[in-house]
Amino acid sequence: MNTEKLIRVILYQKPLGITIPHGDVEEMKDFHPHFICFPEYFFVSTRLGNHGQTPHNQNLQMRRINRLSRELDTVIIGGTMPELSNGTLYNTCHVFNRGDRVGSYRKRHLFFAEEGVITPGHEYKVFQAYGLTFGILICADIFHDSAFTFMKENKAAIIFSPTFSPRKDETAEVKFQRDRDLYVRGSHLSGAYIVKVCGVPSAYRPYIQARSLISSPDSILYRVDPAEEDRAMIIKKEILLSLP
Repeated sequence: MNTEKLIRVILYQKPLGITIPHGDVEEMKDFHPHFICFPEYFFVSTRLGNHGQTPHNQNLQMRRINRLSRELDTVIIGGTMPELSNGTLYNTCHVFNRGDRVGSYRKRHLFFAEEGVITPGHEYKVFQAYGLTFGILICADIFHDSAFTFMKENKAAIIFSPTFSPRKDETAEVKFQRDRDLYVRGSHLSGAYIVKVCGVPSAYRPYIQARSLISSPDSILYRVDPAEEDRAMIIKKEILLSLP
């Protein structure tokens, strides 16, 4: 017999590499979220760039994520950041639960601009919080059915997808159809809800678009309006999960 669980999620649709304003922290705190998800390459130094890292900056970014999770008493899906490990650079999402590090996931399937610079991870992962299982798929990971098969086999109820979305010259109808083909299909294959979070264009990365969304196995529950793909927003949503 399935049970239902209402969770509150925040999609932090903002420019990459910014310092999170105090007002944003207070707004998010007032919502009492279970999860906050940031975009791919959010926790970067704009001086070093998306594919640059130093040990000092890496430690600084990790402390930022940790502090935020503790202050907001929530689970932070830390977008992604370049991770240095034994001289190798990964594109990694770090997860913190109320000040405790839960673990991390390294992007398995790279975007062409990452190839030759970023090393892919070797395994998909799931995590636990609030009595439910959740997974993380980063950007191009969602093009691979094996990712969704893994999530289904491991009983993920929700999948967070930090994404870097380059701007495309296309109609809203084409965008919406692609969302259905990729995300509703992925939700159906995995049996999980998908929360995709993108950054907005800025002087640092002017050529991206924010196409954040939430999908269920049946439909797109929420998507950013095409007119708001350049708009910085804190998107606050409730999702009613059906759990086995």
